[in-house]
Amino acid sequence: MEKIEQKILEQFLYNNRLKFNEIEKLIKIRSNKLAYHIKNLIKKGILIKNKEYSLSETAEHLIPYLSDKKAVLPVILIHIGNKNQCFLYKRKKRPFQNYLSMPGGRFLIKESIPEATKRIMQKFLINAKFKKINSITLEHVGTSKTKVHSFLLIFVSATTKNKIQLTEIKKNKSKIISSDYQILINNLNQEIKINTIYSKA
Repeated sequence: MEKIEQKILEQFLYNNRLKFNEIEKLIKIRSNKLAYHIKNLIKKGILIKNKEYSLSETAEHLIPYLSDKKAVLPVILIHIGNKNQCFLYKRKKRPFQNYLSMPGGRFLIKESIPEATKRIMQKFLINAKFKKINSITLEHVGTSKTKVHSFLLIFVSATTKNKIQLTEIKKNKSKIISSDYQILINNLNQEIKINTIYSKA
């Protein structure tokens, strides 16, 4: 999304509806330029216009994330195996490209932790059943001078009846993402609870 469009949308964090001239005053850009970007947002189905402009129903999910600040990304990490061996795969993406990793990924809207566990493991053609939440860890990734990424790692255990190849954990320490290795060694025997709350906006 373009920077100006992001700025336009940020105004709807604090306003349900805005007139054209109100948006113009808030973000301080020329009216012809503003008109162009508002038209784009309407085409994309993000904004709608009645007498005033507002977010479309399908774009309401953007609201908590409209910010120029980079946010911590919640990620689920899944252990299948035992304390000595588990299912690991070689990452193709950065960060940690070519390292062994536990399967993991982001949550989707409306998804529970057991549902996310099942969906993520299906990418590896593994039918998994959620067992428990082991731990939550905050990870900062970067160089010694700067932090590039931050992840909230929700570490869970699952089981499967599929025949899968397990990897020795301690023997492959240098090949495993260091945070994954630490979590596997230190948090596997723990168990915590996270409640799911359904709210009306």
